[in-house]
Formats: sequence, C-alpha cells, structure tokens
Amino acid sequence: MYEAVFSEEFKSQLTKLKKKDPVMYARTEKKIKDLLLEPMHVKHLRNVLKGEQRVHLGSFVLRFQLEENRLYFITFKHHDEAY
Repeated sequence: MYEAVFSEEFKSQLTKLKKKDPVMYARTEKKIKDLLLEPMHVKHLRNVLKGEQRVHLGSFVLRFQLEENRLYFITFKHHDEAY
C-alpha cells in the first residue's frame, strides 16, 4: 500500500467538493483508496506534465505523482481546467 500526500490545493478542492457535491466526493474518496492499493492503471502525462499521472472521474480529472512508495495528489479539477 502507498502513502498519500495531499497538496494544499488538493485539500482545498476536496473540502469544497464535499460541501457542493457529496456524491462526487464519495467517488473521489473511493478512487483515492483504490489508487493507494494499485496505482498502475492510470494515464501517464507528457510534455510539461511529464512525471504526473491522471485518472478521470466523470468530467473531472485527478492528477497525482508517484514517487517510490508515496502518491502525491496534486489537483482535482474539471477537465477543461485540469491541464
């Protein structure tokens, strides 16, 4: 199992999401737990975002970075704003 590290931006976005859309928050929380168990089924990003990975949750994108035994969660935004 991997250790989760959340950026301040990510924490803020999840706090807002929990208030605005509890269903999406629950989906996001479940996806984070799944990624901590097995982060290998994800899309690796290229160019300026090289080294980061992403997963889609509906029209939202969860971006993170995998380093050794840690997952650094960077941002959770709508697809139009995520890249």
